[in-house]
Amino acid sequence: EWVERGRALEKQGRFSNRSAWELQDLERQILKKLGRGADARISAWKDYQRAPSVYSYEELMKFVSKGERAEWHQKALEVLACADLSSRIDVLVETKEWERLAAIIETASRADLAKLSHYTTEPAAKRLEKRQPLLAAKLHVAMGLRIVEAKKSKYYEAALRNLEKARAFLLAEGRAEEWEALATEIRAAHQRKRSFISRFERIAEGRSAHGPSFLDRAKKRWSEGAGGSEGKS
Repeated sequence: EWVERGRALEKQGRFSNRSAWELQDLERQILKKLGRGADARISAWKDYQRAPSVYSYEELMKFVSKGERAEWHQKALEVLACADLSSRIDVLVETKEWERLAAIIETASRADLAKLSHYTTEPAAKRLEKRQPLLAAKLHVAMGLRIVEAKKSKYYEAALRNLEKARAFLLAEGRAEEWEALATEIRAAHQRKRSFISRFERIAEGRSAHGPSFLDRAKKRWSEGAGGSEGKS
């Protein structure tokens, strides 16, 4: 009874800070304990249809019996087609629907992918690196350029790592021309970002953007020191 009162107030917009968000979950738990699991599932299904997400998917599956999970999973995937790109990717990664995930990444534009949070694109890229390396490269490019285009200089290190991975995947798949075209595009668009572009050129040349290793630096110092000694003698 009290949950229903709270839900009524929520519908009136009485909770501007969303302090009543747990009422819905509590209502479903009570319904299930009262033997009204079907009503709880209907409620969760309506929420999922209204706003598909990892959370609403998991909430729905709490009220689906093991024997019906495959059927409801397929129904959830059908609804997902109308969700925003971020939610679609999140749910497909969570449910390990790799083929569907690959199809979405393949058809999405780089610009649309670059608008997404790294919390969405990075897990997707990791899952696709072995299965679909070219699509993983596409995601890494989007992540890298998202940072650079936003001029977030303190995150350039992460952007460079993304682009370095993209280059490795493209070259491994025989897409050297595609990488060269991308590198030319990046130079033209971001040539004024000196702190970024100088390190990007290292990547474009096949060197690490993160500087020489300790051993390489030590060898260089030893070589310079030896040469200097010979010159003095």
